[in-house]
Amino acid sequence: MDSGLYAAVNGALRTEMRLSVLTNNLANINTTGYKEGNITFDSYMTSPGPEQFPLPGDSFLGLKGPGDIPFPFSNPATNALSVTYPAAPSTTTDTQQGGLVPTGNALDVAISGEGFFVLDAPEGRRYSRDGSFEVNKLGELVNKDGFNVLGPGGSKINIGSKSVTIGADGTISNDSGVLGKIELVGLPAEVLKRVGQNTYTAPQESEIPLEGSNTGVQQGFLEASNSNAIRGMTQMIEANRAFESYMKMIQALDGLDAQANQIGRMS
Repeated sequence: MDSGLYAAVNGALRTEMRLSVLTNNLANINTTGYKEGNITFDSYMTSPGPEQFPLPGDSFLGLKGPGDIPFPFSNPATNALSVTYPAAPSTTTDTQQGGLVPTGNALDVAISGEGFFVLDAPEGRRYSRDGSFEVNKLGELVNKDGFNVLGPGGSKINIGSKSVTIGADGTISNDSGVLGKIELVGLPAEVLKRVGQNTYTAPQESEIPLEGSNTGVQQGFLEASNSNAIRGMTQMIEANRAFESYMKMIQALDGLDAQANQIGRMS
């Protein structure tokens, strides 16, 4: 089997992955606090061995390299030539600030600057930029999925009612005094992992204190998605055309293989 066919298949697979990321970005264009995902691409070159042809026991559905790249043969040493394959080692998060939209709701909070809210989900510590908060039956501050919004030291925040004032540093108070404080932490974009419900996981040791930074919160606002519809649609068109080109290449190479097999049977 022509190694060019494997290169084309890999190109189609990576383009399909890119389309999935772009589609998710466009689907979340109206999601509060959503951050665009970006797929990173790289190249991987196989290292040929002394053998010029596949061994009798080799499989054409053999080993896989970095980024789930299938090699032409199960034994990499049987590759007659070095072949470069496209790899997609990771998906990153674009943490660029989204626009702030006024809502007039006292429990809507938007982060201005870097950082994430810290949530207590059933699976553990979660991070989010979505500040559409509520008060549960216990009087605790929670997000729309019922996860507790945490204060410094992982403490829950009990505010009792919706009549509160939230300062720029996250301090929550009412006529009776200070009720608690919303914790904000910084996280490097490369450690963020999407886990659904517009939240992320990250190693807790990666948290960066934001005390003394320009980061703050604004009460009565929500952060809009940073997904760009025009750019996303343009990239979708580009990726679709690339996928079509790979499919045509696969069909052409498959046709050449069929013709070669027919000639071999006739000779």
